[in-house]
Amino acid sequence: MKLLVVAAGTALVVTACSAMTQDDAVSPTTSAPGTSSPPATTASTTATSTTPADDGSITLLFTGDMLPSDALRQQAGRYAGGEGYDFRPMLAEVAPVIEAADWAVCHQETPLSDDDVGLAGYPLFNAPFELAEAQRAVGYDACSTASNHTVDLGLDGITATLDTLDRVGIAHAGSARSQAEAARPDLYDVRGMTVGHLSYTYSLNGLPSPAPWAVNLIDPPQIRADAAAIRRAGAEVVVVSLHFGEEKVSTPSAYQEQVVDEVMVSPDVDLVVGHHAHVVQPFERRPDGRWVLFGLGNLLAQQEVYSDDPTPPHRDGVIAQVTFTIASDGSYDVSQVGYVPTFVDAPSDIVRLAPDFSRARTEQVLTSRGAPLVDLTP
Repeated sequence: MKLLVVAAGTALVVTACSAMTQDDAVSPTTSAPGTSSPPATTASTTATSTTPADDGSITLLFTGDMLPSDALRQQAGRYAGGEGYDFRPMLAEVAPVIEAADWAVCHQETPLSDDDVGLAGYPLFNAPFELAEAQRAVGYDACSTASNHTVDLGLDGITATLDTLDRVGIAHAGSARSQAEAARPDLYDVRGMTVGHLSYTYSLNGLPSPAPWAVNLIDPPQIRADAAAIRRAGAEVVVVSLHFGEEKVSTPSAYQEQVVDEVMVSPDVDLVVGHHAHVVQPFERRPDGRWVLFGLGNLLAQQEVYSDDPTPPHRDGVIAQVTFTIASDGSYDVSQVGYVPTFVDAPSDIVRLAPDFSRARTEQVLTSRGAPLVDLTP
């Protein structure tokens, strides 16, 4: 993290966390709230004095699901010695990788508390605010917040989550506390390159959205409109985070393929980053040179282990690093996509650089579509 930021303002298991199939969600009844109408003057970015590397390259980093179950929270309590919660030991081994990126983005799948009252795991999550403090401490700059758990605690939960992220200095995209916040484009100055970030989810687990603007739902025409709007607002690179996929299935579903194809019709979308499946899914370079990272697996989640399989694939994750390089015409193109496989150790819940067995299955999935990838493991 060679800071960067600031955004203009919207916002982002132990067992299965979906309450509806994604085939049911192909045509959502609620459109994503939008960045489709605001003019460029609504954007607010803060530049820094840093510049791209000598070769004009800038690195964006993305990690998998943050899903704090009851058991994971209890482990964080033990690391804190019974005084609050400390998630930093769980993330310490991968912190140098996260810190080294120019812009590091987490996927905060669950609500975050602002006071640690009423903490809970599945099915209606409420995670300690110390998780956000740990995220900031290890180098995250922003999080996507649109997921099937975003409205677990209604608008109060969204407000607490975004207030907590704001307090620690992490920007966010995907959910909002007000209609005005939802309408503002999320723009970030990353060492001179303006990044626009959009975030959407396929479902809210059957719960009603507290307002039509509170959380972005996957709706490809709306996503294309939002991408065009954030491009007009000044984005030189547009990243779309999508919470979708079938849980614990490494092959992208027909729904995922359909959504990606419809979203990538837009020339304004440069990169799609996927979450939700809790296992790693393939990376794909499209014929036009743009990239889709279908699923990053779990970054920090204490999903179950079994006596006959103590190291299951849903403890795998991958840190993705996407390098953009400035072209002669001033535009930015993806020049490299790298990866660092990770694994959530049991029972410590420490996110490790993946051991050989985990690395092998992660690499097999990542490269299954022939994508030219670079292993960036330290």
